[in-house]
Amino acid sequence: MTITEAPPVAVPGPRRRRQHLPARPGTVVWGWLPGARDRPVLLAASGETLTVDTVSHEGLLGEQGRDPVAFFGRHHIPADRVPEDHRALAASDVAHDPVVDGPHVITGPISVAGARPGDVLAVHLLDLAPRTSYGVLTERHGRGRGTPPVTVCPIRDGVARIPTAAGDLALRLRPSLAVLGVATPDGLRRLSTRVGSHGGNLDLPILGAGTTLHLPVQTAGALLHLGGPRLAHGHGAALEGPLRVTLRVEVISYEAARTRFGNPRRPFATTADALIPLGIAADPALALRQCAAQGEELLVAGHGLTRDQARTYLGASAVFGTGRTGAHARVPLPG
Repeated sequence: MTITEAPPVAVPGPRRRRQHLPARPGTVVWGWLPGARDRPVLLAASGETLTVDTVSHEGLLGEQGRDPVAFFGRHHIPADRVPEDHRALAASDVAHDPVVDGPHVITGPISVAGARPGDVLAVHLLDLAPRTSYGVLTERHGRGRGTPPVTVCPIRDGVARIPTAAGDLALRLRPSLAVLGVATPDGLRRLSTRVGSHGGNLDLPILGAGTTLHLPVQTAGALLHLGGPRLAHGHGAALEGPLRVTLRVEVISYEAARTRFGNPRRPFATTADALIPLGIAADPALALRQCAAQGEELLVAGHGLTRDQARTYLGASAVFGTGRTGAHARVPLPG
């Protein structure tokens, strides 16, 4: 496993244009989540809004020939409609072993000035825009390794057309990110399929525009990274496709985080009207307990409820769910 480095972009200053991080050899890691020893490819300030390109692995994988032009050509997509960064990555010497490595192409890491272990990095997802006029419907999600069937679907006006024997089905896009995280302090990379206190492959459809993911910072600069772009996401299947992500990064100091969130040891998300506590454990029962405990902590610290009130409120209002990577809940904000 080779650590790929690229020179970081200059530290942002006043009156700068919005920084754009392209996805290309040197700014992406394929199959792995960056660690603390990876050199940042972008330097950002707390409060700064960034635009970050993400790459879909569909059409790039070795089992598909590692030739997106040929792969999509078989599905009647002209070469000039395959993003240039996908073609460049396929033609590069960036190593990827489909037997050992994870599938995802990860953009980053991004160093956020002032982020220190114990702080919380809030990643405000503002916009996720498709970068192609097609998507790939696959059942790879939830099936593990192997070569699942894929269907290439045209997209127009925010709707994908899924061909079936009985006619096309219309699917409205709901873009989200499967992978969003920070580096762990041990310096090691993790497989892109892994999830933990650092975030990673959280695999949550709610990680789209209007959601903020809060990540406990574990190393200086946080080293934010993202990938696994999806155009829509259901149970056991996903419509994959590259996204241009607009996000704002915010460092919340240790002291402020303790006041607002209690003691955040795991990621959690928020929307304008809800808390999204998470539980991250292979055992669904343990993940649900973690999720409920985090929801209780958020209600007590941030909304002034007593422990008993928080438990009662969760029981009456929270909708819990489990998935491949743990548990989550939607908790409406107290009125």
